[in-house]
Amino acid sequence: MVTQIGGCTDASTAEHRDDVAGSEVASFRYNNPGCQYPSARAARFGQTGYGIIGGDHKIARFPSPVNGAASNFDLLSRSYVGMKIGEAGTKWTGAHGFGVPGYDPDSLLTREIVENPAQAIPLLKAIADRESGKGNNLSEEQWRQAHKMFKAGSADAYLESLPTRVEIQLPPGGGPSGAGLLKRALEHIGEPYVNRLVPKDDPNWHGPWDCAEFISWLVYQEANTLYGCVDDAAAPAKADAYTGAWKSDLERLGKRVSVEEAAATVGGIVLRYPPGSGRMGHIAICDGKGGTVEAKGQRYGVVVDTVHGRGWHAGILIPGITYGTAQPIKVNPPAIVYAIDAPNMDKAVITRIQEALAAKGFDPGVIDGEFGPNTQTAVVQFQQAEGMVVDGAVGPETAAALGVSFIAEKPETVARVPDRGLAFLPPEARQLLTLILMLLWKEKPMAADPAKSGQGLELLLPLLLQSALTGKQLDVTQFLAILATGKPLVTPSPNTVPTSITNTVPAPVVQAQPQAPQAPADLIAVLVPMLYERLTGKAWPGTDQKIDAPANPNAPVLSRSSVQLSTGALGIVTILQALGKIGLPFNLGSLANLSPDQSTTIGTISTLIPLVVGAVGATGGWGALASVGAKLLGGIIGAFGKKG
Repeated sequence: MVTQIGGCTDASTAEHRDDVAGSEVASFRYNNPGCQYPSARAARFGQTGYGIIGGDHKIARFPSPVNGAASNFDLLSRSYVGMKIGEAGTKWTGAHGFGVPGYDPDSLLTREIVENPAQAIPLLKAIADRESGKGNNLSEEQWRQAHKMFKAGSADAYLESLPTRVEIQLPPGGGPSGAGLLKRALEHIGEPYVNRLVPKDDPNWHGPWDCAEFISWLVYQEANTLYGCVDDAAAPAKADAYTGAWKSDLERLGKRVSVEEAAATVGGIVLRYPPGSGRMGHIAICDGKGGTVEAKGQRYGVVVDTVHGRGWHAGILIPGITYGTAQPIKVNPPAIVYAIDAPNMDKAVITRIQEALAAKGFDPGVIDGEFGPNTQTAVVQFQQAEGMVVDGAVGPETAAALGVSFIAEKPETVARVPDRGLAFLPPEARQLLTLILMLLWKEKPMAADPAKSGQGLELLLPLLLQSALTGKQLDVTQFLAILATGKPLVTPSPNTVPTSITNTVPAPVVQAQPQAPQAPADLIAVLVPMLYERLTGKAWPGTDQKIDAPANPNAPVLSRSSVQLSTGALGIVTILQALGKIGLPFNLGSLANLSPDQSTTIGTISTLIPLVVGAVGATGGWGALASVGAKLLGGIIGAFGKKG
């Protein structure tokens, strides 16, 4: 698609329907990165009409993405300055609430941001990426041109402000020259890009091109010699140009110069090597001032761009071509790039790159935060599919197309809460955990049987339940004493001579209970003793209430091996969760603004397994368990009714 920058048009273009067919995304087809609606104002920036896209929405059409982006900047300046960026994003998308990716929704969109290209361009890029889902179709130079057009106030004002193109001076004696290469290149701006063979001996060829075919065609037209072809001895019409062959010819034929020298030389060539055998690199011709002319990719075509902020491996001057002399210029390296062996890469960003590739159907292998050959292959395939420069590296343009931010996210620290139990949870979450624990509750009281194993749990349960449900810090001394001796540690009263330690849990376990949040306190006070009594057949320590006679005193539930195993496992899991070693189950931590991680899944699985095993064992089967659940639900509803 020819994308020459157009001048101002008439306001009537806002009413002129001009659909563009094709499978490409609408923002690319209509050269409208932000997908703005047609308007009389947009005609100032070259609007030529409008089309109808999904949902019967109108979209303004522009002759070049430079015109479209300039109009987008103008719209931001006129209608969005002063809004919060989140609100602006919602308004821009028609109340869909998409926001602006990578920006704080509460930050203010100021006029200074829109007026400053260093801030305005990344902002509009983010909007364009959200609209297309695959980045944008402007080169870096085109983005700068678009902002300059916006600042000029109209397309005509911008075009008039451009310096008159200086006629490229060819060498007096004639002959092949770098100036001749550049002059030829500039005649093909806007022509399309397709990866195909180009007849090097056809002087009337006007595309499509790929990057290597374009430069090899220029060299043959200027110097009547093949360079950068797989077979330089082949017939010019059949010679296949390839960036890998450019690398080979550079080593075999010369002339290698620094990237800085090539960038400062009119007609100098800069080369990025292919990332692997059979892969594509990139190549461009320089204007001597830091600019380039290149067949950049399918989404760009032949464009004027820049040598700066991009990765290049070598500069080339073709033997037999005359070049002017110039002092090397400083070439700014990429601000950041993710590639094999690139320095200072963030594993979290690589993980996001891998996840984005996988989500778009390009397999990066194991998602492990390592940029290896599999990830590089997936990047190459993605770039090919998207019509971008294919180099296997993720720079700003590829990252935008993937929808990935290079900003490293600060890992959220999950606070350990061994001294708070679960008291930091809101009432709903604590009540839910209480109900989960009550799945182990038999609908009939259970008899205590000192002859049966598992009775030591009656000593541990008060400690575990209080820590889990009321926020009481786990008494490690008591816990270890019970594990080691089967008996609690009793601290003698200063007024009493200690005798023997009895197998009872001292009342201070309950009396020292810290205050939990008021909302669930009375419910927990009722449920904790009830759960303890149902599991052990004994009254909660420190109380003298009577326990109803069990329905079957010869079969206490805690004598069943499945219940003993599951109860013990649940106690261990509760301890590990209280100590912060594994995450809370069922993502309950999110209610306390704790970040879910792999330990959340482990915590959920570790909780569910003993719950299911114990519940089935306690009730005698799934049917009985369902009956218990129904009775529990009725009891809880009744309890809340009394509270009201």
